[in-house]
Amino acid sequence: MDTADLHFEKPGLLILALLAGLITFGLLRWSERRRRRGLGEFAAARLLSKLTAGYSAARRRTKDFALAVALILLVASLAGPRWGVEVSQQRGATEDVVFALDVSKSMLVADMTPTRLARAKAAIANFVKRKGTGNVGLVAFAGQAFLQCPLTRDYDAFFRTLEETDTGSIQVNGTDIGRAIEESELAFFSNRNRKLLILLTDGEDLEAGGIEAAKKLKRKGLVIHAVGIGTPAGGPIRVIGPQGSITTLKDSSGEEVRSRLDEKTLGELAASTGGRFIRLGQAGEGMEALRLAIQAGTDENGAGRRGIPREEWLIGAALLFLVLESLFSTRRQQTQP
Repeated sequence: MDTADLHFEKPGLLILALLAGLITFGLLRWSERRRRRGLGEFAAARLLSKLTAGYSAARRRTKDFALAVALILLVASLAGPRWGVEVSQQRGATEDVVFALDVSKSMLVADMTPTRLARAKAAIANFVKRKGTGNVGLVAFAGQAFLQCPLTRDYDAFFRTLEETDTGSIQVNGTDIGRAIEESELAFFSNRNRKLLILLTDGEDLEAGGIEAAKKLKRKGLVIHAVGIGTPAGGPIRVIGPQGSITTLKDSSGEEVRSRLDEKTLGELAASTGGRFIRLGQAGEGMEALRLAIQAGTDENGAGRRGIPREEWLIGAALLFLVLESLFSTRRQQTQP
């Protein structure tokens, strides 16, 4: 049996399983001692030895231990045991794709025509139209992240939501890629469909939590592809001021704030889940190349690989201990004279 990559989806439940087993064993032993004390108060010492002559305390402990182990295994099965590797060949309609779109102020930089955000939205729309199958969803993020469109096959509704999404969709300033990844994970259904997160951003992770958040998802079979929006040279951030005029953001020293594409961060983030980093490109050619790779199943190393669920093994072992406990007698074995 292949035991590669042995892990649990919810390792915290293992502590609960162990505590439950220890508490159960302790209660069973405490109950046994109470029975013994009660019997001692009821019968004289000479009579007590005769009444318990055929009783084995060691066998009782063994039965209690079997019950405790069965409980530990049952609770541990809820922790999501995984081992072995399953390679999914399902494509097309079985893919759930969530787009995490950066709507921070830096996406207004015009190093892509007309702006980074406009090019990213056009690339997403073109991707969905050409792919034409499977569920799609949209998460917008800046300093916070919110689900704008749940996973759906209603592409018209998706396109309407995409069109309405802009830098005003998230009121918290900044760029928190980690929060975007966490919110996107919650958007996926609990099914066996292949799950893809396509992150469209300039990569300036101001909260520096994106890579760590991505690493946590690797074992859950979720692949992140990072699409870099912008250019390494970057440009100034221009916004509409209170009077309706276009102004350039400046720092505390009066210098223009420039936003540059952070390829290094996005490359590391995508690689941490086996995904790809690509530049969008002025004509969206990077996004189109990614779509073709996804369609062909060559978009990442180990595409569709995930740990195989093994709950049934722990449940089966727990049932075995319960059966053995019921068959195991507390009567002492009689020795032949």
